[in-house]
Amino acid sequence: MFANRFLRVFQIASRLKGKVRRFLLCLFFPSRVQESVRKREGECDQCGACCKIVLSCPFLVEYGSHTECRIYNTFRPMACRSFPLDQRDLDDVNRQCTYSFPNKNPAEGREQLIVPVWRTGKTEG
Repeated sequence: MFANRFLRVFQIASRLKGKVRRFLLCLFFPSRVQESVRKREGECDQCGACCKIVLSCPFLVEYGSHTECRIYNTFRPMACRSFPLDQRDLDDVNRQCTYSFPNKNPAEGREQLIVPVWRTGKTEG
């Protein structure tokens, strides 16, 4: 029981971290986001999986197995338009998304977009 609850909390925290990462990347590094979007393969089949990460989006409408975004063609935020940015985003939706990322050299592992961290002050060493 405790292990299941801990796992669920860990999954929610991980997905929240992904939402924040996508928001910050789209806000501060749009050129890196566009580069990543160009690399992805496939197209959106409007499954709505990305709209239900942690909380369901208020603009998402579900009709049985069909989903629809009320702002898809008008005011969709950059984080929504550019989802998924990398393989981690596909992991957040349990790979339900129809997009994929090519892995040309399996030895290199998967490419990921990382939010840079700036440090102030002197470094020791």
